[in-house]
Amino acid sequence: MEEPDIQNNPRNDEYFIKIINNYEKLIFSICYRMTKNYFDAEDLTQETFLALYKALPKFNRENPKAFAAKIATNKCLDYLKKAERRAAAADEEELSSYPADGTEPEKLLMEKELTRELHKACQGLKPPYNEVALAYYCRGQTAAQIATAQGKKTKTIQTQIRRAKGMLQKHLKKEEMLWHT
Repeated sequence: MEEPDIQNNPRNDEYFIKIINNYEKLIFSICYRMTKNYFDAEDLTQETFLALYKALPKFNRENPKAFAAKIATNKCLDYLKKAERRAAAADEEELSSYPADGTEPEKLLMEKELTRELHKACQGLKPPYNEVALAYYCRGQTAAQIATAQGKKTKTIQTQIRRAKGMLQKHLKKEEMLWHT
């Protein structure tokens, strides 16, 4: 007997629509709080729900709010990491090469502010996670590069990166809760 196609199951679609209806504002607020940009938050909200929909067949349906929030937080952290890399490449010569209409320099300044906030959050972690998070998220180093620099095994550094990410997510969730109160 053939296994049913869970991805196209109408029950999954109905469940997914309920998740969107119940948590769309929460997911958007998480994305907006982390990016401080309305349009980026909209994009990341859509990316979150797309990722959630793709993961739905494997999801055990326990605590969909936490599941959706975790996906959103991970999407935002990935976005912030990419934004930091783009901002790190910008210097005064690049800023002066843009037209004086104020759009690109403003965007770069926003990215720089996000980078500062991510840097501050990474610094706030306990050792050795703060060092690893700074190297990985702020300086864009790979786990192998960090391991070589610190004289540790790559697997150890990968574990520390994963734990640091979890700590950053918890920190950002606490800030999110404070923001809504």
